[in-house]
Parts: sequence; structure tokens; C-alpha cells
Amino acid sequence: MTKKTSSLPRLKNAFTALLRTQPLEQITVQSIVRKADVNRSTFYRHFLDRDDFLTWLTNQMLQEITATITPVPTGMTLDFSGFYRYALTHRLSLQALLTSKRWPDFVAQLHKVVANNYQQLLSQYPSSLPINVQAEFLIGGHISLINWWFQQATPPSPAQMAAYHQALSQPR
Repeated sequence: MTKKTSSLPRLKNAFTALLRTQPLEQITVQSIVRKADVNRSTFYRHFLDRDDFLTWLTNQMLQEITATITPVPTGMTLDFSGFYRYALTHRLSLQALLTSKRWPDFVAQLHKVVANNYQQLLSQYPSSLPINVQAEFLIGGHISLINWWFQQATPPSPAQMAAYHQALSQPR
């Protein structure tokens, strides 16, 4: 494995570990590189600054999340079980995005991906409502559901959340 490919996961893991002990706004480049045990120059070889790192991290997470959302074989809905497993594993990072100024950008980017999936799915079902209106309704509900899940002291399991999500997402 090259240094480039090994340093990026280390930086990402260090950032996540730091989120366990301090808010996003207090995490510095210095604290990330110390925790990752990489040189500061390595960080700056990949990123301009902390914001550039957070943009990269957000994009990485969006790619990973997108890969978890798949159509159910019956074509009736989308399967979010992979998403909830991912969300449980990356809960700290997602919650940090939730409580930061970055959350609206993250949601907007994820929204585009999920909207496209829903519009394709909903186009298979005749309805008097415009497809984009139905997709917006479903996406808004999903975002609220995810926020609710993160706020629970004893949250339902990822499998249970995926079941709730799927039941609530059935085209009607």
C-alpha cells in the first residue's frame, strides 16, 4: 500500500476518534495529524486546510452512503439496510455533520442522489401526484427519521430502522 492510500484512512480514522472527545469546531489540523501519527506535510500534500479535508471527508461519506442504497429486487422500494449499518458505524462523523454548518450541504448532496433513485422508482407507478413532489416528501421524511434515530438514547437496530424506512417508503 502506498503512503498516499495509507495516510488518508489514518487521517479519517483519527478525525473520527477525535470526534469522540471534542466538537467538530475544536478539531484542528494539528490534532488530526497527531492522532493519525502522520506528518503535517503529509496532510498538506492532500489538503489545502481543515475545510478542504472536511469537504473530502464529506464527499467520501456521500460516495459510501450512495453505495449502500439499493433498489429492492421487487422494485417496490429502496433498501436502506446498508445505509443504517453504515450510519451506525459512522455515527460520530454523521452526527458531527448534523450539528455543524456543513449539514445543509451534506443533505443537499445526498438529496440529489436519493431523489434520482426515488424518481426512477416512482416513475413505475401511476399517480395523480407529480413524481418530484412524491420524492421530496419521502426524502424529507427520511432525513427526519435519521435525525430522530441519532437522538435516541437506545436507538432501534439498523435492521429495525431499515424495516421502518422501507415500510414508510412504499409507493402508495
